[in-house]
Amino acid sequence: MTSQYTPLSTKSSVFKKHRFWLAGPVTLAVSIFIMAAMSLWFPPGIAGVNNLVFPLILFPLIWAISFFYSVLEVNIKRAWIVLMLVLSVNAIPVIASMKGWLS
Repeated sequence: MTSQYTPLSTKSSVFKKHRFWLAGPVTLAVSIFIMAAMSLWFPPGIAGVNNLVFPLILFPLIWAISFFYSVLEVNIKRAWIVLMLVLSVNAIPVIASMKGWLS
């Protein structure tokens, strides 16, 4: 039993790969929008700063979860759909708050 080894093409650029964009800038944007949306739905607490401090503390965990999901997911289309859905669900309240619609 022999297996065929096909080396990666040297002509293809890293920037043309979908997983590069998904695990890089898209994951960062998703994490930033989740962090921004957390300040809207997280309760302020007794001192009134919990809704600002906890998203900052949890940002590395949020980024790591979305990064490892995008890298380890076998089906790249499903990873794109999931991250775009998470991005849109968190971006809508952030944009609405910036426009003043939530006041």
